[in-house]
Parts: sequence; structure tokens; C-alpha cells
Amino acid sequence: MISSPPPFVPERRRPSLTARWSNLILLTYPVDAALVRPWLPRDVEPDLVGGLAQVSLIAFDFVDTRVRGRRIPGFVDFPEINFRTYVRQGDRQGVVVLRELVPSPLAAAIGRLRFNEPFRSAPMESRTASLGDELVVEHRWRWKSGRHFVRVTADQNSDPAPTDGPVPDLLGRRWAFGRTRRGEPMVLRVEHPAWALRRVRTLDFDVDFGALYGPEWAELNQRQPASTYLAVGSAVSIFPPGR
Repeated sequence: MISSPPPFVPERRRPSLTARWSNLILLTYPVDAALVRPWLPRDVEPDLVGGLAQVSLIAFDFVDTRVRGRRIPGFVDFPEINFRTYVRQGDRQGVVVLRELVPSPLAAAIGRLRFNEPFRSAPMESRTASLGDELVVEHRWRWKSGRHFVRVTADQNSDPAPTDGPVPDLLGRRWAFGRTRRGEPMVLRVEHPAWALRRVRTLDFDVDFGALYGPEWAELNQRQPASTYLAVGSAVSIFPPGR
């Protein structure tokens, strides 16, 4: 059952990181909850839909990234491949990131040291091209000896996202749960406005989930995503960890 998020209360602290997230491709799969439970911090449970957990592969671009208001060379504009699942802690709905891939070892180190997030570096590139009324968004990356890609074509125009149903549940979560380096639970707050969506026309991808995230995820290699979205994106603020 999908429930409405609690009322929004603006964060008053200074953000640890600001950026613009651009053209987010979101491929989502329902999975058995047993697959995601080993990845979750203490006191966080899978947020089930129809008795199943959900995971999403998200490919997008960071633009004009700043840490505490400052640009760090090599950590300003870059693509990211994010693999996450959806969770809850009481009434708070959020996400747990299973792995984040970025092209820069420096960016990966900052993500691990500053936020204790599961960042790793990998060769990757992204491309966005306008072809008449069509937009093409493509990400390619390598992990160890494997090559992976995801590409969508979509309308240039966008429409406001629905205010209920699965879209805000997948794209509107404000909490990211994780662990400190001591293993204690922690939570980051993520703020951004609701994202407009572009209508996806075609999807083409070749992703080896087993190679990227472990053999238990290889079952996704033979499946099509239950949903595919292309969100326009927006400015995003991430606030310091809390307990």
C-alpha cells in the first residue's frame, strides 16, 4: 500500500552538498524483500508494495556540485549510476543506496569520507542530445571487465509529475538511510522540488546486475523493469547526517 508522505518541513541547517541533478533515468524492479534486507541499517525495513520490495537503477548527471558552498575540482560536473532500494523507519519513508558509481576516484573518496555512502569509481560517460522533438539520454560505464549501458529516447517537452501513485513514491523521498563508519544508523535529508517527467519513447539497455552488485542480483538480467521514467531533475540540497 502506498501512503502519502508526511507534511514537508524545510530544513534550516546549511546543506553539506548542493548540485543540480539532471535527466534522471529510473528503471525500477520489484524483488523479494530477502534480497534487500542484508543491505539495510538497523531499525530500517523494506517499504513493500504488493508484498515485494523495490530497487531502482538510476543514471543521471551531477551539475555544479558544491560541498559547503565550494566547488572542488573533479567533483563539479559528472555522471552517476545509483542503485537503491526503498525503505521506511516508522512513518519516515526513504531510500538506502546499495552502490553509487562515479567516474572520479576523488568524487568517490569524498562521498565515502563525507557521507559514508557506498561510492566507487568506474570509467563512465554520459550523453544528452536533442533531435527535433526528441531527447536522447545515454550512459555507458565499465565495471571490472564488463561494459554496461542504458539509453532512452523521450519527448523534449515535460509534464508535471502526478501528485499521487507510484511516481512521487519513487522520486519524492526525502530521507537517505545509512550507517556511520562505526556501524551506527544515520540519516541524510535530501530536498528538491517535485520533478517534471518526459514521456519515454524507447528504452535500450545492457546491464549485468550480477556483476555489478553480486550474484544474487543476476535474476534481474533476464527481466524488463516494471517501470521506466525520465525525470527532468532540479537543484538538490543534501543536509548533514543525523541520528
